[in-house]
Parts: sequence; structure tokens; C-alpha cells
Amino acid sequence: MGRLTVILDKMTDLKDTDGPMNHPDPYVIFHLEQDNLILDKNYGKQESSVKKCTCNPHYNETFTFENVESLKNLELNIKVYDQDFGRDDAMGKKNIKLEDLTPGEETEFVEKLDKDGKGLFRASARIYLKVKYDEE
Repeated sequence: MGRLTVILDKMTDLKDTDGPMNHPDPYVIFHLEQDNLILDKNYGKQESSVKKCTCNPHYNETFTFENVESLKNLELNIKVYDQDFGRDDAMGKKNIKLEDLTPGEETEFVEKLDKDGKGLFRASARIYLKVKYDEE
């Protein structure tokens, strides 16, 4: 068993989804799962705070997933949304395979977002993370 820690540093160059006078209000949802051939294991989801009116949000937020069995087939699913009145807009997503992490070492990821929903992001949009798996 172990603990997976995700530090969300920032995102850069998000698209101005709400028009030229109203920047996005982005937030991130992390979903951790073991993507097995049969019987996937769900370790839950966690959500960042909403950063108001910015295309370059800084977070410095830490998320911890406890009782993670192993790194085998472990995947971090990331979805980025723009908070709106009513329904939030999907901006982008990224799935990161974690089985090559070295236990006890922090690994930095700078990832390009993939299209999700309306695909409301620029090709240059990035998410900056640090991930660490500690065995207990």
C-alpha cells in the first residue's frame, strides 16, 4: 500500500472561453484509477479551487490519495473546467500513466492538454504538476 501525492502548480495559456471581456474561471478535477483489464480500482477524485478570471492560474495545491495498492496500471485522469453560471465548460483533459514513477522520488510533469468537450484551450496550454508515490 502507498500514498500518491499530486501537487498542482499552475496552468498556462488557457483560452479566453467567456469572451474578450471575461476570462475563464478554471479548476481541475483529478481522478485516480488502476486501469486493470478486469475490475478497475477507483481511488476517488479530488478538485482544486477555482481561480477567478485568469488564463494563467497559479494553484500550489496538494492532493493526496491514500491506500494505493501499487503503481501497476495506475493512471491519473485530469479534467480542466471553466466555472460558469449553470453548466461548467469542459476545457481540456490529460491522462498520465504513473507506473514508471520511482517510489519516493518526486516527478515533474509539464503536459499539453488534450481536447475535451468544446476543446476550449490553446494548443500551447500546459498543466504543471509534481507527483510522488510513497510506499507505506
